[in-house]
Amino acid sequence: MLPTHNGPATAVPDHTDEILCRQARHIVTSLDLHDVELAPGLVHALLRAGFGIQADTPTGGALTGGVEIRSCPEHYGPGSLLVSWAPHEAAYTPLDPRVTHVEGLMTCALLDTVRALGFRAKRLGASHSVQVQPWGSRASD
Repeated sequence: MLPTHNGPATAVPDHTDEILCRQARHIVTSLDLHDVELAPGLVHALLRAGFGIQADTPTGGALTGGVEIRSCPEHYGPGSLLVSWAPHEAAYTPLDPRVTHVEGLMTCALLDTVRALGFRAKRLGASHSVQVQPWGSRASD
């Protein structure tokens, strides 16, 4: 069994986890998050849970959905990341209130998911972003 942030997990073949580790490192690098300590673990955990992560493509391709991860402004807490849904580019063309309502529901689900994966997280105000915080952070939940 492989350890996770919150206990043992179902056994995953070593080669499968190594592929996910390489993919996570590539995403962390492409998002320029290599200086954020919790980025590799968060990206790896989200990939293992089946999430697609929006990353720059070599061709600057279209938004394909999944989650978006970016640095959090320092005044919200050092070492924090913002995670939000990255809808397909067609989701807002034209703007549909049903889509924005769903985005709010999905943000709540994303918050629950990140916490279930063993990370300290909170909703960032009224935004559709989840702030993932290092465990040593003084920010409140």
